[in-house]
Amino acid sequence: MNEYEGTPSGVLIRDFLIFQFKTVLDGMKDAIVIPFSIIALIADLMGSPSRRGRTFYALLGACEAFDRWLNLHAPARNATRGRDGLFDTSEPGDGTMVGELEEILRGERAPVLPRA
Repeated sequence: MNEYEGTPSGVLIRDFLIFQFKTVLDGMKDAIVIPFSIIALIADLMGSPSRRGRTFYALLGACEAFDRWLNLHAPARNATRGRDGLFDTSEPGDGTMVGELEEILRGERAPVLPRA
């Protein structure tokens, strides 16, 4: 039987910081999407009937892709099964934010820095 031994303090603090960062990103996305969705709706209603809805649904698709990448709550289901918290729920470089962070923190990929 595999008893749960608790999450190490450092892992818990790291996961807390990751969650806070992801929550801030999610809130920023919402703050941006609300006015853009109104603009997209108006543009679609004023545009050609044959293209109606294209802008609005493209915005929804972009939001869905961002939400899949951010993966805000899904890792919580399995985080307590191992000793590495959120990193136990992903594979390095799996296309989610946590997977990309794990890949960088484990030294498997250098972070991409913006050019000056």
